[in-house]
Amino acid sequence: MNVLIVDDHPMMLEYLSGAVARAFDGASVHTASDLEAGLQSVRERPFLLALLDLGLPGCGGIESLLRFRKQFPDIRVVIVSAVEDQAAIRGALAAGAAGYIPKTANPKVVVNALRLIAEGGTYVPPQALADELGRTPDSALTNRQREVMGQLLRGRTIGQIAHDLGIAEATAKHHAHAVYAAFG
Repeated sequence: MNVLIVDDHPMMLEYLSGAVARAFDGASVHTASDLEAGLQSVRERPFLLALLDLGLPGCGGIESLLRFRKQFPDIRVVIVSAVEDQAAIRGALAAGAAGYIPKTANPKVVVNALRLIAEGGTYVPPQALADELGRTPDSALTNRQREVMGQLLRGRTIGQIAHDLGIAEATAKHHAHAVYAAFG
């Protein structure tokens, strides 16, 4: 699996590379320090995920995401940003981001969010849900996700949860990731 990280801060590139390595065994991580270099990387090889900073020099904000999505609509783009306000999160998701991870997120949250997004889910920071909807993280879960959460709290494995609830393991795993993401 190829994962691209586009960020202009060397420390963030290193940190996110480590998070990708923890999230996906054997992932090949490619980095770029600006949008043009990132776009060129995608022209050269296929990527499943692209982690994109919204504060890139020369093409910052939502414009970076829009350009990326227009040229490569099949790549799941994850925004990793220091900006945590509701307008930025809503704007990125509306523009096609598969997730929005604040740079202040706990490393375990980053790893779980990346796994969720790679499996087709969408990651929204729990505080964004609570701020926007005035609800706590568990109230943002679906009934099925609450069922899975109950099973997880009892120490059940994904396979056991899938069997008990009569759902596919991939579905159980997806719901588990949503629970983990909701609680950070």
